Amino acid sequence: MIPEHKKNIPLSSYSLDELLPNSLLSSPSVAIRTTDSVGSAASLLAHNLESFTDSLVVTKGEHPAGLVGGIELLDGVLKNPTSDFFDNTVVGEIMNDKLIIITKQTKLSDLLKQWQQTRRAFAIIPNQYHGYSAVSARKLLEIGALSKTPMRVSDIPKKRIVTFTKDYTVKEIITSMFENKTRKLILENVSLFISDRIITEKIANDLNCLRNVNNFLDMKANIFKLENPKIISEDIGIPEACKIMSDMLHPYLMTKDQVISPWDIAMILGSEDLMGYG
Repeated sequence: MIPEHKKNIPLSSYSLDELLPNSLLSSPSVAIRTTDSVGSAASLLAHNLESFTDSLVVTKGEHPAGLVGGIELLDGVLKNPTSDFFDNTVVGEIMNDKLIIITKQTKLSDLLKQWQQTRRAFAIIPNQYHGYSAVSARKLLEIGALSKTPMRVSDIPKKRIVTFTKDYTVKEIITSMFENKTRKLILENVSLFISDRIITEKIANDLNCLRNVNNFLDMKANIFKLENPKIISEDIGIPEACKIMSDMLHPYLMTKDQVISPWDIAMILGSEDLMGYG
């Protein structure tokens, strides 16, 4: 329950436990060891990216030591686009060691500041099972859905929509993602998108971690099955947009001139103008 004296302050000043008292620990993290192969990580990510968790927690012994996600995999593929990368590289060699560990008392504002620094909407929190639960931008959609804000999708700062064409090679797609600091690209003149998850799934499931595959980076974009964003009006309120995304397997919204991801919602939750909850 939100204390009465806190109901007229920005949501960002609340603790995560106040905002998510019943579900903060409901998403167990998925772990992989530093000594496991990158191929094992790719298989786990293909099953879990976005629909369950954003990244895998890398453990050394019994302790969390870092994280690995589509970003690390695609960076490695750019450098070594062969099965050797997946079979003979261990997770500890490519993991990101900037793992954020929070507590129930962590304020939403503090979590968002850390995410802005790492450019990664992922953290873990100790749970009652002597393990860790995952907190991602998708989890924060629950907060946005329960907020009483009058803010609308049109209030979310617009960002340039990064596009690609069917003539793009895999290398051009991945390079564009890194250069533009985005995990999704929109197909030019069509409401379809590609993401690091789609590429990871293709590599792990259809291409068997690039075993018996030559020139992967030179392949064209048409090898991928693209996803549809949900087309919405920019007049939809933030709570409604969050509810729509919460029901999507791969949450991504699009208006006539902008795209909205769970990351964008997470960042708007830090606004001083966003008050009222529950």
